Amino acid sequence: MYLKNDYQDCLQYIENYWKEITFYLPKDTGIHIGLPNPFVGPNKDIFRDDQFYWDSYFIILGLIESGKTSLAKGMVDNLVYLYKRFGIIPSRNRFYNLGISQPPFLTSMALEVFQVTKDKPWLRKVAKVAEDELKNYWMGGKNAEKHLVSNGLSRYCDHYITHLTSEHESGWDMTSRFNNHCLDYLPIDLNSCLYKYETDLADIYRILSDKSKAKQYLNQGGERRKMIFNLMWNDGKGFFFDYNYRLGNQSDFYSIAGFYPLWAKVASNSQAKKLGGNLKRFEYEGGIVNTQKNGLSKDFKQHDYPNGWPNQQLIVIKGLLNYGFKEDAKRISRKWLELNKKVLLKTGKFWEKYNVVECNVAKAGRYTNQIGFGWTNAVFAKLVKEFYNA
Repeated sequence: MYLKNDYQDCLQYIENYWKEITFYLPKDTGIHIGLPNPFVGPNKDIFRDDQFYWDSYFIILGLIESGKTSLAKGMVDNLVYLYKRFGIIPSRNRFYNLGISQPPFLTSMALEVFQVTKDKPWLRKVAKVAEDELKNYWMGGKNAEKHLVSNGLSRYCDHYITHLTSEHESGWDMTSRFNNHCLDYLPIDLNSCLYKYETDLADIYRILSDKSKAKQYLNQGGERRKMIFNLMWNDGKGFFFDYNYRLGNQSDFYSIAGFYPLWAKVASNSQAKKLGGNLKRFEYEGGIVNTQKNGLSKDFKQHDYPNGWPNQQLIVIKGLLNYGFKEDAKRISRKWLELNKKVLLKTGKFWEKYNVVECNVAKAGRYTNQIGFGWTNAVFAKLVKEFYNA
């Protein structure tokens, strides 16, 4: 039996670290774009003064659990500001990242904050930006860097229009998942996120008593769901795969992205059951690994086996909870929390990612292993609250 008190040292580390990675940069400074509100970055080293797009969602979950809702709300407002200024929510607030976004989570952030504040005018403002981002960026087909490319589904792409930089937009920088041809794929995680945008917007407009828009986004999400099923679901393997639209076939590469349909509630109950049967492909002593073990690139890539990432643990765990697989979710959560605790006791720090196979600090990839760490701390706090609030 695990209790919250078992993780008290970890929670104290997290509480103390929030202030060390809370930054305020109200004016453009060098390579950094100024933001109107204080924000939490990943760490105070190479990511100092950076607010990342998808990191922000996971960080916000932890901030809300820590009673820092005002800071969380300000971070959403920062992303709204970036979109209004540049027509993109860039991967982070650096000028040279203005041609690249990251997996979209704006509606998810807005709803998490709204559950606490109940601020409908604010929710309406954020929803309008999310609508624009969905339509003009992620479903944009007019610019050279087309995102909407096939069967009503979208891909990762940025202004360089190369496979390498498009893979950066995926947040999986780098991975064997796309076989160095990211532009050719309709990714299952991206299109699950966009489905969640559509169903979130339907929920938001129901809250705001706009039945017409609620119906519009519900229908739009329904059409996307059909195409995801048609192109990305493999019933024989019981798994969702990325789809290579240029070759007209599914990838056969197993990655944790295949569980995003559980998090976004895309999957049917029967699909969810089959997906649960594939957990054994990814589950190790320290939690969930990002990819299959075999068929990886010759050069190691940091989003591959044996590494597991905090944000992906949360996605899988939340997805399992969405479909009633509470024991699986709790087991994985415990493995991850124990790994984080073990490494904290050994090194005195939390880390950006971990080797979930050997239960240690992660195998380094593009850059040296980073301590901190914003979304690690946040996911830890969220999971303790979810399962061990006693």
